[in-house]
Amino acid sequence: MKKKYGFTLVEIIIVGMVVSMVSGVTYKLMSGTFSQYFKSQSKLTNLRAASIILERIKADVRLALIPVKPEENPVIEESKIAFCITDEGQRRMVTYTFDPANGMITRDISGGLKRVISLVQVGGFKIKELGEDDSKLLSVSIMVDNEKDQEQRSDSSINNQVELKAVLYPRFFTESLSSEEKFWNLARSSAGGVL
Repeated sequence: MKKKYGFTLVEIIIVGMVVSMVSGVTYKLMSGTFSQYFKSQSKLTNLRAASIILERIKADVRLALIPVKPEENPVIEESKIAFCITDEGQRRMVTYTFDPANGMITRDISGGLKRVISLVQVGGFKIKELGEDDSKLLSVSIMVDNEKDQEQRSDSSINNQVELKAVLYPRFFTESLSSEEKFWNLARSSAGGVL
């Protein structure tokens, strides 16, 4: 009697079903992992971009000078701020402006360079002056969203928006300066230094 070493149709169908189930589970796991990876990468890119913008503004606010002329007084609007800094040894006004039409923030130095500082789509930029006369501060809020095509967004890409907020204490609010800061500013100005 001869032995047959073949497969029956039932065995082939069972093996096919097991392989398809394992493949389906593997596909779901891999697609979910890659989807989460790309989503977190996009959110991280937005966070970095917002952080770069905020750090640039904070650096200039640290360089802010006390206004000595009326034209050096700070201008604070919802999507624009202008104040005086020292640039290349001179007192100059720096202006940050948000253009919601193209989602860009520009930094403009009077008599100098004007450039876009936002590397990605900025969804919102708000600046508010908070506090009373003796304790004024500046609130900055930046919302970054790298997704350019607003109509073709998925629900998961909407969650990639990042909003950073900061509270700054600029020197151009002279009413908020402590008595020691006022003394040293007076000493610097009388010695010919920069306020």
